[in-house]
Amino acid sequence: MSDVLLIQLPIPQLNYGRQTGNIPLAAACLKQAVIDLPDTDVEILPESIVSYLGDAALVRMIAARRPEVIGFSVFSWNVRRCLYLAEQIKSIYRPRIIFGGPEITPDNANIDSEHVESYVCGEGEAVFRRLLQDPRSWERYPAAEDAATNFESSPSPYLQGLLEPWVENMMLLETQRGCPYRCGYCYYNKSRERISVKKEKQVLRATRWACEQGIAELYFLDPSLNTRPGLKDLLKEIGKINASRSSALLSEIRAESLDEKLANLFAAAGFTWFEIGLQSTSPTALTVMNRRTDLNRFRNGALLLKQRGIIPGIDLIAGLPGDDLNGFRRSVDFIVDNDLHDDVQVFPLSVLPGTEFRANSQALGLRYEPEPPYAVIATPTFSPQDLLMAFDYAESRLDTCLYPLPDLNAAWRNGQQTRLENCRDVTVLLGEDRYVCKLIVAEQRPPSELTEIAGRLTHPYQIIIGPRACNRQYLARMLKILTTVNPYTALELVFLEPSDRPDTDMLLEAMRLRRPQYLDHEQRYLFPSPGNRSALFTLVSKDASLRFRGDMQRQLYWWNHDRLPTTEDLKSLSELDGMLLDPPLPEPQIVVWQHRFSQYANEYLHIGFADLMLQKRWMQLTAANDIYFGALTYGKRKG
Repeated sequence: MSDVLLIQLPIPQLNYGRQTGNIPLAAACLKQAVIDLPDTDVEILPESIVSYLGDAALVRMIAARRPEVIGFSVFSWNVRRCLYLAEQIKSIYRPRIIFGGPEITPDNANIDSEHVESYVCGEGEAVFRRLLQDPRSWERYPAAEDAATNFESSPSPYLQGLLEPWVENMMLLETQRGCPYRCGYCYYNKSRERISVKKEKQVLRATRWACEQGIAELYFLDPSLNTRPGLKDLLKEIGKINASRSSALLSEIRAESLDEKLANLFAAAGFTWFEIGLQSTSPTALTVMNRRTDLNRFRNGALLLKQRGIIPGIDLIAGLPGDDLNGFRRSVDFIVDNDLHDDVQVFPLSVLPGTEFRANSQALGLRYEPEPPYAVIATPTFSPQDLLMAFDYAESRLDTCLYPLPDLNAAWRNGQQTRLENCRDVTVLLGEDRYVCKLIVAEQRPPSELTEIAGRLTHPYQIIIGPRACNRQYLARMLKILTTVNPYTALELVFLEPSDRPDTDMLLEAMRLRRPQYLDHEQRYLFPSPGNRSALFTLVSKDASLRFRGDMQRQLYWWNHDRLPTTEDLKSLSELDGMLLDPPLPEPQIVVWQHRFSQYANEYLHIGFADLMLQKRWMQLTAANDIYFGALTYGKRKG
């Protein structure tokens, strides 16, 4: 009997309960590929659980199951955490561990570990099947095997109940693997020599299932959907299935390939958004990355989509070899001047393992971070200061914030509790067990209690600290206990009316977070100087004259007046980072205010509520599409 557990860890974040996009499609394809093997039991750790558990809680859960084989889907955002979990699990018992996924490439020194038995590069279905059938075939780097036949004829794993579409209210559907383009920054084709195309009947079957299930979004997960053979005929059939527009369709395309007929078919099928990689308008940069683009055709194709109500989500990359600050500015101007700035994403170049840019980084003069996501630091024509100025220019010209602070959710009160001392830790139900998402520290708590809680923390978690618990030495000891067993779990410290400004440098020094973490690099442009990005400090006070400003610091006004704020009140406090509403008023009165003001939520400072249920209702009104409310199953109200 082979007992197998497949795990995909999420992108780190600082807001508990937000959707993570951590859909374990690869794991589902692996399970599907071996579903007929006798004496083989493959379990996928559910997205609805694994995406929201801290490090220690995950280790406990895995060790309690004690699978013989553990497979990790490894990406740039989770590679360090995967390595840590493998090490911790091996300290408890000795399973065989497999790493697979985009991060597994021969040129990636970050993945090597004595705790991993096998690394699978490229498609995993056929290799996974071989490893489970013959334990003698296990190798450090097993030979790749083509999975095209399996992929082309197999149904979507969703149809076999292997995934949880309700978590994101989204379904991912591959219609082809491989890409005809060879962009220098992309590693999509690192292990494929040809394109595999899923049979049309399987694509239509999956589309019909998504529409019948009422799944809000169906994402065609192709690197460029317009390269699929027979696309126009397929779109006609999809249009018939999705005639009622029960599902919004999304995908990625090259805008240059669009003509009016194809744009009409996309609209008739129900497509509402396409990701379109412009990356740059610089002729030199486009040549170096092997991505020649006809800008007139690009513009015309993107406008054809807009004219049909389809949003073109355009990507730009800052720091490309061959580009410079002025060239980047011209790329931003091209988007704005052509009215294509409805949805724009701007990224620093990631010099990813397995790509041409990584292989040729020395010749190209690319300086980049050695840790994920391998962000470029400088090129011969792009200085570090130029990169900062590039993002400043993009934010100004696009009228957006590319690196916003985390959402505001500093709630802790449950029902009619009025004092922090009467509140209990806030727990959530994930699977069959409860975990602590908000640790209440009204007074100093014994180390033994903190040690037990450390094993039940969510990912991320908050610590709500009352004024009576603000002893610096105590807080340092507490943070050491919590973070020692959760070194890759982000956290937020919320200080309620502290007598002194929190000494954030001292608190960071006490934390045992592994550095640098993914967020430390990925969010490096959140503040002018790179540094800590995995721990957020929030000060809540009724004194609006206080100033708590610095890296990963924010200040909230504690509103507990016997009336609700007006627009004038919100404007008068606009210099602060947000407002925590905690008025001594009947709940129905506050609910009416929420409904009235929710339509203006993005126009004023961030708003949150001290009461857990009121905060949850506010998120349902203002951020329903971004939250997995199944992760917010709190305990019952206690009066």
